[in-house]
Amino acid sequence: MTNEFFGVANINGKICPLSEAKIPISDRGFLFGHSIFETVLVKKGEIKHWDEHFARLLSSCKEAFILAPDKETLFSNVKETIQKNIQQTGEVSDKCQLRIIVSGGNSFDLGIKKTNNVLPSSNFIIICRNVTGPTQEQYLDGISLLCVKDLRSQGLIDIKSCSYLYNLIALESAKNAGYDDALFFNTENNISESTTANFIWFDKNLTVYSTPFKGLCLAGVTLSQLIAGLKKMQISFDWSVLNRANMSDVKGCGIISSIRGIVPVRKIDEHVFDVHSSHNFFLKLNQALFNH
Repeated sequence: MTNEFFGVANINGKICPLSEAKIPISDRGFLFGHSIFETVLVKKGEIKHWDEHFARLLSSCKEAFILAPDKETLFSNVKETIQKNIQQTGEVSDKCQLRIIVSGGNSFDLGIKKTNNVLPSSNFIIICRNVTGPTQEQYLDGISLLCVKDLRSQGLIDIKSCSYLYNLIALESAKNAGYDDALFFNTENNISESTTANFIWFDKNLTVYSTPFKGLCLAGVTLSQLIAGLKKMQISFDWSVLNRANMSDVKGCGIISSIRGIVPVRKIDEHVFDVHSSHNFFLKLNQALFNH
């Protein structure tokens, strides 16, 4: 049995094997998508960037009218869930994916029933499972992206919402067309992010760029860590907007997320990038990210 079959879940403090995990049918995340999430990297048993992830979790809960869990209580449950996963798999994995979901609690009514103007108790779900990430070939040869119109709700851009239906549709449509992922662009043809990750690019001078968070894409904790790492390595970074008409100005690009790190992109629509000529720079970018 491979690592992908192992994993544990923690539902409101009760831990069980992932295959046996259950939530009540009245859970508001299940019924209405009234839930937020964070995906956290656990590297060799060490939780990466917990404070940053929890800060974004708090912000998302506030915007989504969800009572946020207590930080220490949640962290204690996170550590217990990780230890249970280690016990179950019999090893401290090089890389684990920690998925934390907080929903608005239990209710069959769309409206939130408050008591004395206090939000109802929320539900938290913690999933911990060993992962391997992209293949070595994807790091070496890159992935392909299909540009699709960004029809997501603008009101959810700054919330790490579990409402991912349009992302799912876009991702599957891209795969059916022979691509690895979809890349969103807005009405002005400006690229924001992929269905599952932030997007970065660099020019011939090896200056790294990313789309500004506010109003265009979700603020990525991992991207923020990369920016700090680039500063330490004295690699230039700037916020910018990439228009689909200006692909020729881009020397290389990639997607970035907590579990995968930075994966090079070899193709966007019909525009092809020379991933191999930029291989050493991608190695530097991942070094800036993971050594920070």
